[in-house]
Amino acid sequence: MAMAISAARPWGFFPLPGARQIGPRPVIVIHGYAMNRANFLPLAFRLARAGLGPIVGFEYWTLGRCAAAAKQLAWFVEHVQTLTGSPQVDIIGHSMGGVVGRYYVQLLCGDGGVANLITIGSPHLGTDLSRMGIGAPTRELLFGSKLVQQLSAAPPPNDTRVTMIRSHADALVPASSQAAVNLPRAESIVYDDLGHVSLLGSRRVARDIIRRLK
Repeated sequence: MAMAISAARPWGFFPLPGARQIGPRPVIVIHGYAMNRANFLPLAFRLARAGLGPIVGFEYWTLGRCAAAAKQLAWFVEHVQTLTGSPQVDIIGHSMGGVVGRYYVQLLCGDGGVANLITIGSPHLGTDLSRMGIGAPTRELLFGSKLVQQLSAAPPPNDTRVTMIRSHADALVPASSQAAVNLPRAESIVYDDLGHVSLLGSRRVARDIIRRLK
């Protein structure tokens, strides 16, 4: 599944399944480091089949700073709200995308305008493996980085419901390394057997997300 999702990258030039779906709220999906919206193809298909949407992918420069991506996300959310007439959106972020979504909700006045923030395999407390990349994330996504400390010190959202999905089998961002995230009202869903990218293709993960967005 991880190989199939990674191989789907060229499809990121096309709209996701459910792009024209009429559901309770628009669903914005945010890809992780060095990825694009095509990684959400299996999940978007299942969300659309469940009547959720429209489902749109937010693209950003993953070698840049999370703050810059979050500012672009703020504009994108406003754009989607204007196009759809919906006062709220749902955000699903995978890996680094979840950190970008959280930055927007906690530090850029996204609280409330985002009904649900769901993060999947996101390094909220950092990961040592970010050292292997290039660009700003090699510093920002490390354990104890300034970004990690900034998010940990930020007030938790009052109106946005936060769900953090993690897995013990995630070799990049294992669930045990993220257990102490300072979001007291957030819901945590932990799996034992799903890899970092396989989380996006899992039917179980899709079912859990659908239940919460409905």
